[in-house]
Formats: sequence, C-alpha cells, structure tokens
Amino acid sequence: MLNIFVILLSLLTALYLITLFYLDRGLGRLEKQNLTARRQSVTVIVAMRNEQDNIPAHLEALQNQYSTGFEIEFICVNDRSNDKTGDLLERQAQADPRFKVIHVSERDPEIAPKKKAITLAVGRASHDIILLTDADARPSRGWAASMLSFFDKDTDMVIGYAPYSIPQEHHILYHLTALEYFSVAAVAAATAGLGFPITCVGTNMAYRKKMFEAVDGFGPYKNIISGDDDLFLTHVREQKKYGIRYATLRESFVYNAPPKTFIQYFHQRLRYASKGFKYPFKVTFALSAYVILNILLAGGVLAGFFNTLFWPPVFAAFVAKGLLEFLFLKHAAAILDERRSLFWYFPASLFHPFYIIIFGILGPFNLFKWKESPTSKGKP
Repeated sequence: MLNIFVILLSLLTALYLITLFYLDRGLGRLEKQNLTARRQSVTVIVAMRNEQDNIPAHLEALQNQYSTGFEIEFICVNDRSNDKTGDLLERQAQADPRFKVIHVSERDPEIAPKKKAITLAVGRASHDIILLTDADARPSRGWAASMLSFFDKDTDMVIGYAPYSIPQEHHILYHLTALEYFSVAAVAAATAGLGFPITCVGTNMAYRKKMFEAVDGFGPYKNIISGDDDLFLTHVREQKKYGIRYATLRESFVYNAPPKTFIQYFHQRLRYASKGFKYPFKVTFALSAYVILNILLAGGVLAGFFNTLFWPPVFAAFVAKGLLEFLFLKHAAAILDERRSLFWYFPASLFHPFYIIIFGILGPFNLFKWKESPTSKGKP
C-alpha cells in the first residue's frame, strides 16, 4: 500500500511540477505583448439584478471612464429586479444619453438568466467591441481604454484581472481570499500566454460582437446558470480560429467585492467548482488529476499518524509543490503588479489540499445558491 501511494504521489507531483514550468513560460510570453494606440469604440454591458445598493458607485465609475478618441456607450440590463434597480437605471439614462436600459421581466426556460441579459444587450450594442463587468465591481477610470489597447486586428477576445478589494481592516481572511483569487488569475494569464486560456472572470472581459454572433452566443452552455465567462471562453477557444489575449496593465483591472460572509464564500466556491465536468476532456482530466494529487497529500498526512513512513514522501511533495507554486505566483505577481497577499502563501498552502478536496468533490453536485435557485439549469 505504501509503495503504491509513493509511486502515485511521485508521478502526480512530477507532472504538476512540469505543468508549473510550462505555465511559467506562458507568463513570460505576456511580457512581450504589443499594445495598439488606436482605440476602437466600445459598448459596456452590465447585467443587474437587485443591485440598488451597488448602482450609485458603479454608475459613477462607468460615467467617469476615460474615452478621448473613441466612443463609449453603456447598456445596463435590469434582470427582473424587485428593488429600485430599474428606477435608478432609468434616471441615469435620462441624465446621460450614453446609457441605455433594457428591462427583462420574465425568465426564459431555454437560456440562463444572466446569459439572456447579456445576449439581449449584445444585440442592442452599437459597437463591435463588447466590454463586460458586474454591478458590484469598481473599474478604474482608464479601464475601457486600457482593455481596448489589447485589441489589434488579430484579437477577438481579451480577458482581464478582477482582483478582490481588501478592506481597511486587512483581516487575514480577506488576504487569503484575495490570494486564492489571484492564483486563479495567474493560471488564466499563463494559459492565455500559451495560447490555450482555460479560465476568466465575467467581471472583466471583452470580445467582438461579430465573434459572439458567429459562435451562436453561449452555444451549448446557454442553459447553465454559471459560466457566462469561462464556459463562454471555452466555447470560443474550441473554435480554434479566434485570437484571445490577457490584459496585464494595472489600468485594466476591475476591483471586485469579496464575499462578505463565509456562507457567501462557500456557495461562490461551489458555483466555481460546479463547472469542472463541463469543460473539454483534457481540461477536466487535468483538474481531476490536481484534485487526486491533493487527496494524496491530505490523505498521506492523516495516514502518517498510523504509519510514519507516509510522512517523508508527503513532506517532500509538499516542499517541491510549495516552492514551485510560490515561484510561479511570484512571477505572475510581478507581471500583474499584484503583491498584496503573496506573504500569506506559505501558511495558506498548508490548508490548500483540504480546500481543493472539499470543493473539488462537492462542486459537481450543484449545491450552490446564487441569485437564482440552487440548480445548474436555466429552467424555473
């Protein structure tokens, strides 16, 4: 039993370390990206549901977008809100003609609500470049212009970083959450650099309207509640004919509100993990292998209390994995100018295998609760 454990742990650890080396090459390629000085006109789309508390600050951030040299319009979709969201949006549209409002009153059984909202807005967009974010996000003044600088003639989609904002109290939980979110962004950036981006966030992404229409919008993923970001990215990437880049400029970042309670955090992570088996096989296989590696690490620690011979190989794997991960994240932190929470990496790494096991196993059961019912389908 011990020999089989050591062989399997060594094999998966070696494969993971090779993967980290490969991902680091992807980060290196991002350092050589060329930007364009020509700004194309853009339509910013925000789908909102019961966001009355977030709307004032968010609309102010949109209204203050730098737009010298290009046109910008904003389409806000009021998705069945039962608070003052619709009224606030209509008031903004009357005050600023750049804002348009779409009201959705009913749910469509054939498409998930947020995907329906985005699809309607794309259809109304006046410009070819579509830029998306969320109502609880706070884009910087140069966000739109910065994201547009990554669109050249060979680029059809740009994915960006949406770091968590850390409150002034600097609670350790916020730093750990921000670190975890950053690690996902590091993988997104690295895989984009390699030409095979595997994840992104809907809080900060852009694509061409003509591409969205050419791929039939969200395609086979349209009835899944989650996945208007990374599953759409998967849909586009698998067409094998569209250029996708990662935005690395700090001005392109959109600061994102972290979960306010542990329950929100727990369900958010379940929602993220729920899509694991909806990716193409090679991505699902890699994610499954990573979960198994962490099961072996955590299981080896527990098994060591009954047989101490389990501990040496587990310790060696932990050290090798930890050092290479840290070096990879340090490189990503330099490229994205994001060093706020890197200090917490090593203490967090001790508990990370258990985190991966919990959400890796529970995720596929679609137990999360979001603004919709706890199900993966767009049907009522």
